[in-house]
Amino acid sequence: IIDHTIEAVKAANISRDYTVKIKTADNGAKMRGEINFPDITIQPRVGDITNFRISFTNSYDASWSFSLISAALRLICLNGMVRPDATASSRFKHTANINVEGAAAKVRHGVDGFFEENVRWKHWMGINVSDEMAELFFKHTLSKAPSLQQLKFKTNEKQLENLLGIWRNEKAALGPNKWALYNAMTYWSTHTSELRNPLVASMNREAQVVSAMNSKHFTQLEGAY
Repeated sequence: IIDHTIEAVKAANISRDYTVKIKTADNGAKMRGEINFPDITIQPRVGDITNFRISFTNSYDASWSFSLISAALRLICLNGMVRPDATASSRFKHTANINVEGAAAKVRHGVDGFFEENVRWKHWMGINVSDEMAELFFKHTLSKAPSLQQLKFKTNEKQLENLLGIWRNEKAALGPNKWALYNAMTYWSTHTSELRNPLVASMNREAQVVSAMNSKHFTQLEGAY
């Protein structure tokens, strides 16, 4: 899968300047690869450079299907910038082979989507988000605790406190806006080195961030709760 994915990148012919990083978890049962393209970049703000990146996963234990995901890497803090749209990722049945031509087309499409993100991120910079709005958003999404009683709303207070701390740091650097809130989420999903299984934790958190971004609560930040 690694060889075929790199072959697809070469076939896409978007750049010859890229680096490949492979990580494994659970004694090699799970694998995630990241291919970064340092010469394919955008700058939502001057000096705030983000480069195009694709990630791909596979596993021997069948817990992760083969996936190819178009994303980005914000260099200023090494945040993995996930995208909420389904077109950014492809999932396939477990196999020893992939359709190189089809995967190459996905990579090229991913680059187009990457440049479109620049427009969206600049738009988010103009959307004001207060501390109260950020806290309510986190309570409804990333820090919402599971409850056996469907109508009862519970919050993971430790998780909420952690997220609000990250939000305050991002707000101080980027301003009280939706772009800072997004970066707080991606910081949380990317920086997992202190956890028992960082690779799996990061994958799970990225999925939670995508779900949060696709929720009505993220959309409503541009209006009023």
